[in-house]
Amino acid sequence: MADSEWKALIEDVDGRGQLTEQRKRIIDRLVRERVEYEFLYPTVAEQGAIKEGPNGGDVFNFHWSALQKIKDQITKLEEQLKIPVERAAPAGAPKPAQTKADKFLERLGPH
Repeated sequence: MADSEWKALIEDVDGRGQLTEQRKRIIDRLVRERVEYEFLYPTVAEQGAIKEGPNGGDVFNFHWSALQKIKDQITKLEEQLKIPVERAAPAGAPKPAQTKADKFLERLGPH
């Protein structure tokens, strides 16, 4: 499962021409988290957030909390993989009006 997940993510990012060493590390961590989540989820979902304690009362299932933390980590890693899209000004867009500061900087010339 991890191998196919890793290859799919690498191909996706590489296909966009945005594969870097940093993104490879992010992909590696993301795949590890996703696989751990997939293996833990069935058990935790069956147990629920509250389970019967050793003395017969209801106790919080710490596996439920761990699964939520894994889910949060997956979300963060997925956000890190998103590549910001540079937005160009639309064609034919009017230039902003020049200010006195712009005119002053033009007179100074290139730095």
